[in-house]
Amino acid sequence: MFSIFVIAILGALIGSFANVVIYRVPAGKSIVFPASSCPKCGHKIKPWENIPVISWLFLRAKCSNCKAPISFRYPLIELVTAIGFGLLAWRWPLEVYGFTVIPLLIIFAMLVMMSMIDLDTLLLPDSLTLPAIMVGVLGTFIYRQNSGLPSLNQALVGGAVGAGIIALVNRVGSLVVRRFADTKERLWPIGMDQVNVAALGGALGGWTWGLGAAAASMLVNLVARKPIRLPELTVYALWVVALVVSSFGILTTPVGGISGTFIATGIVAIVGALFWWVRDLASNEPLPDDSEDEPVAMGFGDVKLAAVLGVILGWQQLLAALFLSFLIGAVGGIASRLAGGDRLIPFGPYLVLGGLLALFFGQDLISWYLGMLGISGA
Repeated sequence: MFSIFVIAILGALIGSFANVVIYRVPAGKSIVFPASSCPKCGHKIKPWENIPVISWLFLRAKCSNCKAPISFRYPLIELVTAIGFGLLAWRWPLEVYGFTVIPLLIIFAMLVMMSMIDLDTLLLPDSLTLPAIMVGVLGTFIYRQNSGLPSLNQALVGGAVGAGIIALVNRVGSLVVRRFADTKERLWPIGMDQVNVAALGGALGGWTWGLGAAAASMLVNLVARKPIRLPELTVYALWVVALVVSSFGILTTPVGGISGTFIATGIVAIVGALFWWVRDLASNEPLPDDSEDEPVAMGFGDVKLAAVLGVILGWQQLLAALFLSFLIGAVGGIASRLAGGDRLIPFGPYLVLGGLLALFFGQDLISWYLGMLGISGA
C-alpha cells in the first residue's frame, strides 16, 4: 500500500511536468528552460508555488504576483496523473511484479500529454507518439510472465495491427481521411503510396507480400528519383478484389489476407513515420507542398497512437480498445451535437480512453464476448 501511495505522489509530480510539456511542445519551446512563469505578468514560479494541487489550492487559483486566475486544468491534470499512477501501481504492484509497472507509468504520462495536446491543437506530436512506441516495445523485456502484458512478439504484432487498422480507416473513408489528417503528405522516397501498396500486397498474399510490395514501390521511387504514384482509387479497388481472392484460400488464407493487410500496412506506416521524424530532426529543409485534395500525411498521429496502444495491449485487447474507442467517440460526438457544439473533437482522447479501459478490463471483455458466442477461453 505504501508503494502505491508513493507512486501516486510521483504521478502528481509528473502531472505538473506534463502541464509544461502540453503547453511548450506544440509551441516549439524547450521543456527544460526557462523556468515556469505566469503567462500574464512573467512572475517566476517559486518551488513552493509549484507543489501539485496543493499550491493551486493555497494560492486560491491565482498568481501570487498579479492575481491572474490559474486554470483548474492544471491541478486536474496533476490529479488525473496521480490517480492513473496509483491505479497502475495497484494493478501491477512492485512487490509482486517488480519493475513491470515502470513502462506503463511512462506511457500513461505520455498518453495524458498526447490527449491534452490533441484537444488543444488537433495534433499528436511525433516527439511523444514514436518514443512511446519504443518504450512499449522495450517494456516487454521487463514484464513478468504472469503480468498479463504482451510478449515482444505480441507487442510488435499489436502495434502493427493498431497502426494498420487506423491507417486503412484513414485512407479508405474520404470523410475519415479528412477527419484524421494532421500534417502534409510526404511522397518520396516513402509515403502513403507505399502504405496503400502494402495493404494491397498484404491482402493478396499475407504480410510478407505486403512488405515486399511496399519495398518494391519504394525502390522504384529511388531509381526514378521521384515519386511514382498509383491512383489510390485503383489500388483500393484491387485491394477489395485481393480480399475476395484470399477468401477462397488462393495464395493465402482468409485470415492471412485480413491480418496481412493490417500488419503490412501498419509496419510500413510506422517505418515511414520514423523515417520522416528522423529526417526532420536531422534536416532543416522545409516540408513539401501538397494540394488541398491530398489532406493525409505519413505523420498522421492517430495511426501512431494506435500503435502505442497495440504494443502495450497486444492485438487481441487492442481490438477491444478500438471497439471501445469508436463506441465512446460515437456517443461523445452525438452528445456534443445535441449540446449544440460545433468544435471538432479529436479522436486521440477517445483512443486513449478506450485503450486504458482495455488495459484494465480488456481480458474480461474478451472473455465475456466469447462467452456470449458460446466459446470458452479467451
